[in-house]
Amino acid sequence: MTTTIRIGIIGAGMAGQAHAFGYRNASMARDLGDIDVQLHTIADPNLELAQSVAHRYGFANAVADIEAFLANPEIDAVSVALPNHLHAEVLPKVIASGKHLFAEKPIGRTREEAGRLADLAEACTAVTGVGFSFRRLPGLAALAQAVQNGAVGKVHTVRAWYNADYAVDPSGALSWRYSQEQSGGGALLDIGAHAIDAAQFVVGPVSRVLNSTLRTVITERPKPAAGAIGHGGATTEERGPVTNDDVALLTVEFDGGAVGQITLSRIASGVPNSLGVEAFGSNGHAVFDSISAGEFHLFESGVASAAFNGPRRIFTGPEHPYFNDVAAMPGAGVGTGYAEAFVAEIQEFLRCVRDGSPMDTNFKTAVSMMSVVGAALEAAESNTPVDVDSRQHA
Repeated sequence: MTTTIRIGIIGAGMAGQAHAFGYRNASMARDLGDIDVQLHTIADPNLELAQSVAHRYGFANAVADIEAFLANPEIDAVSVALPNHLHAEVLPKVIASGKHLFAEKPIGRTREEAGRLADLAEACTAVTGVGFSFRRLPGLAALAQAVQNGAVGKVHTVRAWYNADYAVDPSGALSWRYSQEQSGGGALLDIGAHAIDAAQFVVGPVSRVLNSTLRTVITERPKPAAGAIGHGGATTEERGPVTNDDVALLTVEFDGGAVGQITLSRIASGVPNSLGVEAFGSNGHAVFDSISAGEFHLFESGVASAAFNGPRRIFTGPEHPYFNDVAAMPGAGVGTGYAEAFVAEIQEFLRCVRDGSPMDTNFKTAVSMMSVVGAALEAAESNTPVDVDSRQHA
């Protein structure tokens, strides 16, 4: 029997377009052959943008009225990809509509805001998931499996990072991303959400933020012109202050006793987009860097003679998670990248909608990440360690 799922997306910016790409290609997975994915509507207050995205990605309709969109009974499942400060307003309305919901991270600007949304999601019967897309990269998913299966022994030291250069130009527009009130955090949350989640995905929950240093390097920027979109949007002559961090350095402790460093920068000149995790254990180490997404490295002590033993460079292939469902030619070494991660997360969302099962990246996952962000903000302000455990529920 075929299950028809009619898709709508709220938000036609970069993240919304990535979701649209995921839905357009979701049927690549053989086990989703019984799902008829119908690309129904793109909703965005900027109607011209919504129409452009709908045309490019094959959606039948574009609207500017989000209230009318949510009232449309023809839409079964909704992706929400809006600026952070709009999630607290829009997500409760989607949940109340009874439609299945896939939200871009973060679901709130604070732990408390995220917790309230998680409570609403838990009380509804629809599927509610959150897009921690890097988890769906075959290399990172395979590395997490290896670590969790004991390939490197007991983990004692962790290093995670997210370096990007989208904010390196001081003439870039002062968008909502540079406002602490609107965003909830600079590099710490905008890209740190992914690095913190990736570290917890591989090693387990962070229990304590031992130290947190936040720095704003570019302290003011030109205000955006009306209707400006994205990092390269048009600007005006008027300038305003940047009120959140360009760089964040965290020292953390994990539930299992490991210690780690999480480094985040949105002004990393020459590094366009690199998320990585490195875990050292009693029997080896493992490394993944998204800039080389089609591979990961693993060292297991004692698997060969000392003269020839060392880290192995492993190319992702059909034996690794998600690979067969997203690779255009599913053979080892052909490589996958960040685009395929969006396909894989949408595929998982659609499976859960079809089966009526919860997503592994749900609103509780988002609260866990936001709890670390909240502890890091408090530790930076107080210059003292802050426990994360007590922050798991609003």
